[in-house]
Amino acid sequence: MDANTVLLVFIAVGLDGLAGLAGGVLSERWLQRRLPALVAFAAGTLLSAVFLEVLPEAVEARGEAAFAWAFASFVALALMEWALGHHHHDAECAAGHAHGHHHPHPGSPTLPSALLASDALHNVGDGAAVAAAFLVSPQAGFATAFAVIVHELPQEVGDYALLRAAGWTRARSLMALGAVQLTAALGAAGVLLGTRYLPSLQGTVLAIAGGSFLYIGAVDLLPELRRGPDSRQRVVGFLCGLLLIGGLHFAERFAGGHG
Repeated sequence: MDANTVLLVFIAVGLDGLAGLAGGVLSERWLQRRLPALVAFAAGTLLSAVFLEVLPEAVEARGEAAFAWAFASFVALALMEWALGHHHHDAECAAGHAHGHHHPHPGSPTLPSALLASDALHNVGDGAAVAAAFLVSPQAGFATAFAVIVHELPQEVGDYALLRAAGWTRARSLMALGAVQLTAALGAAGVLLGTRYLPSLQGTVLAIAGGSFLYIGAVDLLPELRRGPDSRQRVVGFLCGLLLIGGLHFAERFAGGHG
């Protein structure tokens, strides 16, 4: 792990942090037009990174045990998402009320502290995933960062709307969401420090990351290909994601074999 890798990780985590402010900037209309194709592209890049970069690297480091770690990670993330699913569903449903279009009423059931705590936990995992991907290769790291950012956009718009519905001001909502996004840096730092001082952990970390990426790509992102009337654009976006990471991967292998 060199200084350039660390720099790339924290640049990617910083860009992910900006997604936390999306609620104050992006409109639901913009998301409805642009997000489906971006999500499909993110699914293609992330799944390519899993099977071409992350899991092969994990198996090389940990052997067949890597598959057990990846499976455990997949199951754990599924259980965690089901436990937090109510928050995610509410956030996405509330996205249409962003930018102050929804007027909060007394006794709103929204619980800002629970919402922000859930977001913080989610962001720690995002930061760890991005860092683990960059340990494999820059293309795996960028694919993961892109997928994480795209996946977070509707949730962050919804979170902003829920905070506003709870009576929080625009400034307070954005400051809270921005502060919560900093927890992604904790996840990234934990992975980078852990693998630096305990190099034997790297294979396990990569296997866990591979299972997480597989879940995000296949369960959270890929179903978007089947939603809405513009399926052709989604399929094109998905194939472009596959071709981008696949092309970079095989170009790197070809150059390495002939260097």
